Amino acid sequence: MRKLSSIRPLASLLGATALLLTIPAQAQTPADASGLQPGLEVCYIDGMIRHIDEMVRLEAKKPCEPGPNLRLLNSSVGGGTVLTSNLNDGVMARITGFIHLDTAGTYLFTFESNDGVRLEIDGQMILEDPDVHSDRYADYGRMEVTEPGWYPLTVRYFERKNTSTLRFFWQPPGTEGTMPRVPADALAHRAG
Repeated sequence: MRKLSSIRPLASLLGATALLLTIPAQAQTPADASGLQPGLEVCYIDGMIRHIDEMVRLEAKKPCEPGPNLRLLNSSVGGGTVLTSNLNDGVMARITGFIHLDTAGTYLFTFESNDGVRLEIDGQMILEDPDVHSDRYADYGRMEVTEPGWYPLTVRYFERKNTSTLRFFWQPPGTEGTMPRVPADALAHRAG
């Protein structure tokens, strides 16, 4: 086993510098809010994968079974079923809907997840923590909002085996301190 303690401070500094230099994605034009209903839609694909890119490839080949809507993304279970699926292991979830970004400025987002997760808002990838891992927080993703409103959101998430966690956090512009969970009233889907 290699000792990395002397490299970690430098890696942390370089990672923090890269985060500061990263140009945030920009939200373009908000969606029409008519017909939106609370919660996010979710569909499930079964299969044991190790990386979120595998899920993207499988979406075109395997059926995605709809599940009950998710009021918010705040789930952490031991060996039980994953989110609202009927599966304990080998679960992929494609979660879609809209997020309300009600203030102009830069939003920060993160997930606590176990296993992989990817967040897209307004068709742009905001963050990902794409592989198999125990509970951990993803690096922050940033989005610059010039026009407040509802924006399309897609979350891809998978749980390989054992425990599962998916918690969604944000820091709206002009706020400081601990990042709160994205509240239920900021998440919606279009009634279909």
